[in-house]
Amino acid sequence: MTETTKLNSLKHLAKRYARANRIAQNQALNLVAEKLGFADWTKLVSANKRDWILRSEQIASVEAFVAHALPAVDFQAEHPDAVARRSAYLDNAEHGMIGDHTYRLLVVLHDVIILGDGWSITVPENPGARPIVKTATENDGKCPVFDPKFLETALSLARDRADRVRGEISTDWPRRSTKPDHEGVVRHPLWGDESAVWYCLHCDGKITGAQIAPNLWHCPGCGASPLDIFDTAFWCEDEGNSLSPVKIDDAKDHDKPDFRVVDDRPKLELNGEKITLLIRCALLDDASNISERLGALHAEIDVDEDNDVWISLRRTCGRTTKSLFRCRL
Repeated sequence: MTETTKLNSLKHLAKRYARANRIAQNQALNLVAEKLGFADWTKLVSANKRDWILRSEQIASVEAFVAHALPAVDFQAEHPDAVARRSAYLDNAEHGMIGDHTYRLLVVLHDVIILGDGWSITVPENPGARPIVKTATENDGKCPVFDPKFLETALSLARDRADRVRGEISTDWPRRSTKPDHEGVVRHPLWGDESAVWYCLHCDGKITGAQIAPNLWHCPGCGASPLDIFDTAFWCEDEGNSLSPVKIDDAKDHDKPDFRVVDDRPKLELNGEKITLLIRCALLDDASNISERLGALHAEIDVDEDNDVWISLRRTCGRTTKSLFRCRL
């Protein structure tokens, strides 16, 4: 690989990183240069023209850095070795331990979920949405997510993985979908339409391109997905001219988790259809021969409004049907 080819590889990697993190190309180039020990990209290019040689292992380190799609601020705030160690840890974070508590971490439809015994934390795909903490009970002193240190660690794991998921989404989308031009025009990642003004079908909000792009095309007002965002309000007679800009609560703390108590215990909600099915299954399970099985299949099972059950077993003789017995449970 020639030096020119190696330099072009770095440029390509920087472009991927810029798309993943929704930052400017020159900023991504500078971050790549810092990764290799230079103050900025200009210094790297100057060294490359002299006697500095880019080694294959250095390119591999940049590839690993870009693959994790960590936010630029993380790299600026921490030592590169610390970022590499955290990245390697996250790669194996599907199952792990926080203190004495086990957890699982998974991605479901671009939402990141970390969960353990009696608790779960969901970091939505929408960057503007609050994390959701679900517990089976109120704070009883046993559920670990009520411990601030445990919660901080679990949230950090989930948010780091969410940053990577969002980076993957941004990389798949057109560059103009996450980076408005000088007039604020952006391209819808699904429909391909371009506009500086967008409308939310869910809340009838009017949104600027500068608002919708960094929010991964979720409505900044109601959180609706990109499927509900259009460049024209075709559902309005005046094509959206009367619609108001989306209301954004700047005072709202988006980082503060939303705690919810959820009773996730299995529940048996009975109705006539379910009771009939359960009784017939019980009759079939209790049958000891073919005749009893046929009787269970043809039994008349009636359920009244109080969920009382009547069972009628019948026998057909020629053209007549005789009732063997009828019982109430």
